Amino acid sequence: MEDILKALTVAIGKFELTGSEIRIYSLLLNEQLTPRQISKKLGLSERIVRERLKHLLELGLIERELINRGWLGYIYRARAPKEGLESLLSKMEEIIKSFEREAKGML
Repeated sequence: MEDILKALTVAIGKFELTGSEIRIYSLLLNEQLTPRQISKKLGLSERIVRERLKHLLELGLIERELINRGWLGYIYRARAPKEGLESLLSKMEEIIKSFEREAKGML
């Protein structure tokens, strides 16, 4: 049981948002931006911005579109708050169901 609880704690931790992720999401609610533009507007390193964007994408809070402006890159935008919340809740439900199956197998 201890292993299940540790794994659950790790899984839940994946949903935790950092302050910079919240700032990035809030910024992207108002405009579509590249990582470099986000970096400049928020005063964060581009590396940090890219890491935070990856996590926000995994959670389904933002979307990206491939652009070609003489160079290939992505432009990011926030999903509507209701859509983002639905995505988060759906991912949480998947994790809970997975842990329920594991727990039944162990008990």
